[in-house]
Amino acid sequence: MDEIYFRHQKIRMHQKELMEDMYDAISSGNNILAHAPTGLGKSDAVLGAAITAALENDLSVFFLTPKISQHRIAVDVINGIAKKHKLDIRAVDLVGRKHACIDRALSEMDTDGFYYSCEKKRKNEICPFYGKARGYGKRGEEASELRFKKMLAEYGTAKTHQEIKKLGEASECCPYEWMVKLATTSRVIIGDYYHLMVPAIRDILLLKSKKKLEKSVIIVDEAHNLGKRVREHLSSNASTYLFRRIESEMKLLKAENMKFAEPFAKWAKERLEGKKEKIVSALGFSNFITEYGIEKNELGFFLEDLGLEFIEKTGKRSACLKFSMFLNGWESEEEGCIRILKESNGNFFISKRFLDASIATSILNSAHSSVLMSGTLMPLEMHRDVLGLDQKRTILKKFSSPFDEERVMNVIGLGHTTRFTERKFENYVAMAGTIDRIINATPGGSAVFFPSYNVQNAILPLIKSKNLIVQKENMQPLETTELLRRFATGGTLCGVQGGSLSEGIDYCNGEIKTVIVVGIALEEMNIETEALIEYYEGKFGRGWDYGYLYPAVIKALQAAGRGIRKESDRCAVVYLDERFRWKNYWSVLNNGEQFIVT
Repeated sequence: MDEIYFRHQKIRMHQKELMEDMYDAISSGNNILAHAPTGLGKSDAVLGAAITAALENDLSVFFLTPKISQHRIAVDVINGIAKKHKLDIRAVDLVGRKHACIDRALSEMDTDGFYYSCEKKRKNEICPFYGKARGYGKRGEEASELRFKKMLAEYGTAKTHQEIKKLGEASECCPYEWMVKLATTSRVIIGDYYHLMVPAIRDILLLKSKKKLEKSVIIVDEAHNLGKRVREHLSSNASTYLFRRIESEMKLLKAENMKFAEPFAKWAKERLEGKKEKIVSALGFSNFITEYGIEKNELGFFLEDLGLEFIEKTGKRSACLKFSMFLNGWESEEEGCIRILKESNGNFFISKRFLDASIATSILNSAHSSVLMSGTLMPLEMHRDVLGLDQKRTILKKFSSPFDEERVMNVIGLGHTTRFTERKFENYVAMAGTIDRIINATPGGSAVFFPSYNVQNAILPLIKSKNLIVQKENMQPLETTELLRRFATGGTLCGVQGGSLSEGIDYCNGEIKTVIVVGIALEEMNIETEALIEYYEGKFGRGWDYGYLYPAVIKALQAAGRGIRKESDRCAVVYLDERFRWKNYWSVLNNGEQFIVT
C-alpha cells in the first residue's frame, strides 16, 4: 500500500484490498471486472492504482463514464493524488465538441446542425475561436501554439471541462481544440464510453492524442451499463414519422417531392400481414427503395445533400440526413444483428438491431489492461461474456460492502407481483395500499421505483399518500433537476427502474429512508428480446439468464442502492414482488445481505 498513490490519509474498510487487486491486475497486464459496492471509494482506489502502475510502466490511463456529470469526481481524485504526493502529472476532462463550444450561435443549434456548421466554419477558415486555438496557415499555427503554451503554464494537474471552457472564453480559443492538445500531454484522459467504444471516434481520438491502446489502461465506470449502451448506439431505425419529416424538408427546400410515408406504410402493412412485428431481410427493404427508380446508394447521396442544405438553412436536425445514414448501414452484415418491421398505434417502424455489443467492446482486450467496475456488476461471468473479454486474462472479483449490514434492512414482500398475467385492477389496488402503508411508516423521504411507466401510471392514481414527486416519460434535464430540488425538501419520489432517477444519481443528504422496488423490470417479450435470448443461448448457453432475467434484477439493485450512499445512511429496501424469491432472481439479488421475507 505504501507504493500506491492515494489522496486520503485513511483507507476505508476493504478499500486496501480493492487498490491492491487493481494495481496487481494492471501491472501484470490483465483485465479485471470488479463488483464493488457503494462506499468502497472505487474512483479513489482505481485511479490511485492505475496512476501508480501507469507511471511505473509508461502507460496512459482512460477513465470512461456514461455521463459527463460523473467526470468531476475523477478530476478531484487526480488533483488530490498529485497534490499529496507532489506528482508532475496532467489529466484532461474531454467532452464532445458541442459541449465545449463557445460560439453562442453554433452551440444553440441541435446536434446535426451544430456539427455541420462547425465543420463548415473550420473548413472555410472563418471560425475565430478555432483559428486562435489551432491556427490558419503557418503564422496562425505558430501564434496558436504560443497561446496554448501560455495556458498550459498555468493549467496545473487537472481541470474540469467547465473550467477549460472558461479559459477558452477568456482567450477566445476553442476549448475543444485545447482539450485535444491537452490530451497529447496528459497521462490521464477522462471521457465518455463512446470515445473508445465507437470505432470512428476512437480512431480519431487516438490519432490526435498520440495514444496507443496497447500502452493504455482503460477504466470503465458504471460498467453494468456498457453492453446495452453500445448495442443501442450501434442500432438504427426509420419510421413513418421520419418519412413525413423528409417530405416536409423536401417541400421547404423546393426539391423533388418524393413521397415516402404512404408508400412505406402500404409496403409495411402488406409485409406484416396483420401481425404487430416481423423479422425482415435487408433485401426486402432495399427492393422497396428501388421502386422509386433510383438505386439505394444514389438515394443515400441525394438525401445527404438535401439534409446538409436543410441544416445550413435552418440549423436544425435533418430527417433526410438521418435516413441517408440509415441506408448507408442497412445492408452491411455484422454478427448478431436482426432487422425488424413493426406497427404501433398506426405508425410503422423498421430497424436494424444489434444483439452483440462485443463487436465494439472487445477492443478492451487490445489495451494493456482494462478495469470494469460497478456496484451491480453481478454476475461477473455474464458481463465478461457479453462484452467479449478474454477469459484467459480477465480476473473476476467480488468485493464486500464496507457498510455495516445493520444499516440496511432488505424486505421481500410476498403476495404482490407485476407479472403480466396478474396486472389487474384489484392487484394494483392492493399494491397501492401496501405502498401507502410503507410511506406512512417511513420517518423521512421515500422513493418508489416501478418496472415501467405503464405500471407506474396504473398504480399512482390509486396511492393515497400526498406529495408524490413523479418522473414522467421523456422528461428534459432541466425538468429532472427541478424534480430533484423539490424532493430534497421532502416527499415521495416516484420513477422507473433503469431510469435516470434510479441510476447514476447520488442522494447524499439522507433524503431516502425507504426504497420500494415495485415489480421486476423485465424487457417486453417481443421479437428483439426473443432474438437476444436465442443469440445468447447459442453463444453462451445462458440465453434466458443473460438476455432477460439478470438485466432486470440489476435494474432493481441499482434502484435499491439509492438509499445508502455513505456510512451514516440508514435505509429500508422493500422488494415488492414475490418473484424476487425465485431461484433465478435470488441468485443475483442475494449478495450475502440479510433479507426478511414477509
